[in-house]
Amino acid sequence: MNNHCIGMTAIFLTLFAGACSQQIDPGNFLTVSGKITMNGKPCREAEVTFHSPNTKTLGRAVTDGAGKFTINELMPGEYTVSVLRMSMDGLGIAPEFEKFASKDSPLHAVVSEEQTTFEFAVDM
Repeated sequence: MNNHCIGMTAIFLTLFAGACSQQIDPGNFLTVSGKITMNGKPCREAEVTFHSPNTKTLGRAVTDGAGKFTINELMPGEYTVSVLRMSMDGLGIAPEFEKFASKDSPLHAVVSEEQTTFEFAVDM
């Protein structure tokens, strides 16, 4: 192998190693929490998803008995929030959640260092 090829290989490997060593700064991640209510009552065992249409980032959690959720390691930004719960027969999404269960959900959140707590009312 000639010196030119060796030099180009060394440059490529240096650039590749530098690119691979770059990581997302964990200081940018936020913990988001909140509560989901349905007709004024806590919405238990619902899957809550924050989906960013810009970055394709998402975070998920399941609400507890009080309708509360926590999502760790979410980047700041704008999110569409979907909420879904399975039907009692377990064969699909409960009909009352269809409006809120997709990326077209009317629920939205802007996550920032100043805003990490959200409450959503899923009223039927």
